Amino acid sequence: MKITTMNEPQHRKLAVLLLLAIAGSADGAEQTVTPDRLASLQRMISPQPDESRWAKVPWETNLKQARERASREDKPLFLWRSGGGDVLGRT
Repeated sequence: MKITTMNEPQHRKLAVLLLLAIAGSADGAEQTVTPDRLASLQRMISPQPDESRWAKVPWETNLKQARERASREDKPLFLWRSGGGDVLGRT
């Protein structure tokens, strides 16, 4: 069985489409999402050029290599942790 994951833009699109499907209109009337409207919504929620500048940063994913590089280049080390796992990387 192959398990696939979605990237950030796919998550955003799915979330907006689900919200639209659940919420409906303000007056409670049913709405139909036409292909033209769907294409418009997809353009609206898709990342725009230069919107995700952080993605262009050459991030290091190996802490040891990041420390060595920061030391070699005499630059500070920014550590960003997420995902809810154990602080030391053990889950």
